[in-house]
Amino acid sequence: MRELGVTTDDEVAADLAAFVGEELVALQTRAKSSRQLGWWLEDEADSLAHDLLVKGFAEHRPEDAVLSEEGTDTSARLSSARAWIVDPLDGSNGFGSGGDDWAVHVALTVDGEATAAAVSVPGLGEVFSTARPQPATVTSSPLVVVTGRSRSWIDGPPVAMALGATLETCGSAGVKAMLVVLGEADVYVHASPLYEWDVCAPVAVAESAGLVACAPDGSRLQFNNRRPVVPGIVVTRPELVDRVVSALNVTT
Repeated sequence: MRELGVTTDDEVAADLAAFVGEELVALQTRAKSSRQLGWWLEDEADSLAHDLLVKGFAEHRPEDAVLSEEGTDTSARLSSARAWIVDPLDGSNGFGSGGDDWAVHVALTVDGEATAAAVSVPGLGEVFSTARPQPATVTSSPLVVVTGRSRSWIDGPPVAMALGATLETCGSAGVKAMLVVLGEADVYVHASPLYEWDVCAPVAVAESAGLVACAPDGSRLQFNNRRPVVPGIVVTRPELVDRVVSALNVTT
């Protein structure tokens, strides 16, 4: 593993996410050239990314707990004030099919609050990070609501109707949230339970960009729970959040 030269928690998150993203791009490129895409590539990528992150934490933050989608969860993290919550490869299906709709999520929680985090999205050519927060931009017109493909007919329509917005779909939670940061979408909504690793890093990065990232009922998300699940997520600009939450809770 390369020398990261990191000091702060924000830098650990950013450098690890960037490094793992680069390694996954290299793996996918080799698979494309040999025409070996598919489920086996998803499995290999998940394992590679997880192992790289675990090694990085062992080197740079050995005392901290780690919760990874690809790891074995234990109750030890519940007694740790500091826990890293990671999705080594968010959007495995897109990755395995050769697409760029995937991301690497790395986040630190302190007493249940998402603090330092990074989301690497090689398909967008960006590592979004609390180490180098970028103010969210507003570029989409008309408004755009983005949601998951499997939830597009449930979550999206009431919000899009309330805002007079168009509706788009995307596979990776990290990519969807970062589209809001970039201003390519105005709302990301998923109004059913998600695992913490799906949203922890996107929440911290979105908040550092000045966005609101909350549960579908508008409440604040808490992490490192005994059952690592949150009730869903909304990421949007402050001036839109009340309308989004109202639209969701008329139908739920």
